Amino acid sequence: MKALMTGLALLLFTGLGSATPADQPADSRLLPLQGAANVRDLGGYRTEDGRRVKWGLLYRGGALDKLTEHDQQHLQRLGLQRVVDLRSPAEIDDAPDRLPPDLLARRIELPVTAGNLDIRDLTRRIHAGDLASLDLQDILMEGNRSFVREHAGIFRDWLHGLLNDQSAPVLFHCTAGKDRTGYAAAVLLLALGVPEATVMQDYMASNQYLAEKNLRIAEQVRQASGGRTDPALLQSLLGVEPRYLQAAFDAMREEQGSVDAYLRQTLGLDDATRAGLQERFLEVATEAGS
Repeated sequence: MKALMTGLALLLFTGLGSATPADQPADSRLLPLQGAANVRDLGGYRTEDGRRVKWGLLYRGGALDKLTEHDQQHLQRLGLQRVVDLRSPAEIDDAPDRLPPDLLARRIELPVTAGNLDIRDLTRRIHAGDLASLDLQDILMEGNRSFVREHAGIFRDWLHGLLNDQSAPVLFHCTAGKDRTGYAAAVLLLALGVPEATVMQDYMASNQYLAEKNLRIAEQVRQASGGRTDPALLQSLLGVEPRYLQAAFDAMREEQGSVDAYLRQTLGLDDATRAGLQERFLEVATEAGS
């Protein structure tokens, strides 16, 4: 029970577990993995200048510690060249990635840590059913602000690494694939010129891809807490809401005046860097397909 509660708390915010493009069905985006949830292709999103993100180069996801042999074979067929792990050292120790040996050798860590979040207090509250007085939405919003302010250097390295490393296809992930990974996907898509509204759609898609898993987690927590924890109160924790990512966008504007200026000034995405990323990960969109 202790492990379950601690794992749930880490799922919330260790860095602080909807829509897809109209012309691409959801099952084209989600990878058919048996031991991992919310692992999906970022291809197909349209940019403001009419291009689209290439399919098969950029993947986002959740924990990879339970990958089956079938899953590993599937990742190998994708031709992955790099895995980027955004989890904290403690999370990695508790649940190391289960990858094919050649891919494991090409895995890198860019840890986003818990900051000032009191994991022990959150775990105690979940166990005691004392969540009503805890503003989980505010905690997650503050987490996204911390990505913008305290962790800017990590996400700067992440974006510049995509251009300089020349290792693609790449899969980047955290634990649930929704908070740290959601923010990483957001700044990447923005850098590629994808409209903010589409970026929000991709962020919110985690609710669709995690729905079944989150129902199981909520029931497990309810039982482990002796019925003291209301599963409904966990939905803010287990899913995502527009206000979470919007808090990051607002923090960018507070820091630099606009989202574009934040990308340019704080994350170092000048015209040449953005052009390099776009040349690598975008293509001309045809009229018939995305």
